[in-house]
Amino acid sequence: MACSGSFDCPDCDQFAMSQDRRTPNQQPYSTRPMAVRRTEPEPKKSGCSGAGAVVFLFAVIAVVVLMLTGVIPSPFEAQITIPVELTQVDSTPDYLKTPIGVETETSTTEQVVLIPSNTPLPTQTVPPTPTSTPWSAAFVIRGTPEAFPHTLLYDRYACEEYLFIGGEVWDLRESPLKGLIVKLTGTYGGGVVDLSSESGEVDVYGQSGYGFVIDNKQIQTNSLYIQLFDPQGNPLSAKVNLSISGDCDGNLLLVNYKQVQEISN
Repeated sequence: MACSGSFDCPDCDQFAMSQDRRTPNQQPYSTRPMAVRRTEPEPKKSGCSGAGAVVFLFAVIAVVVLMLTGVIPSPFEAQITIPVELTQVDSTPDYLKTPIGVETETSTTEQVVLIPSNTPLPTQTVPPTPTSTPWSAAFVIRGTPEAFPHTLLYDRYACEEYLFIGGEVWDLRESPLKGLIVKLTGTYGGGVVDLSSESGEVDVYGQSGYGFVIDNKQIQTNSLYIQLFDPQGNPLSAKVNLSISGDCDGNLLLVNYKQVQEISN
């Protein structure tokens, strides 16, 4: 606060007293320099950044030198790709290839020229082919041969004595036909059998009956055959195999013939 003139002021007296108590070296407030705020000090630069720049520069120079000498390929040069030469593969199998150094012999066939002769070829005479007419039997066995006990016709004989074979012959009109020949052939009990009987001579079988009587061997066999012929010996029926059982219940065998067509001359 400033005091001036002749105004009595208790504060002015105190101010004057404080002015008197100042030290001689102390400057008045009006002449004292003002305090100035100091700024933050700048950090000191490290010396490592300069050394790194030098190393980077040398590295760049080395890379450029290597590119110029061709040690490192330059990225600025066009990369040239050498085309791969394609080799044609031979598809011929090995077994069809001719080994190198082996000569192949080519076989040549010479054509033979035949000179015809003036001699005429012999004429071959072909004999005529005989025409054969299929044989057809005029008589057949009616049904099948049937076996019965011999006592049916020959009750006075024992079973062990004889084997009986017989029957009748009928023509186209179912009439008894006499004068034809029936033959019994083959083997029986180790012996040869060759017997003949004319139809109509053994009337025990009927008006046109025939028959055979042989010693009974009481054996089973299929080796006897029977066939019908005309008086001249021409066959009128097929040759049929007879089955003999050898039992007493079957030692009488009936075989009947029936005409089925006209007899050809």
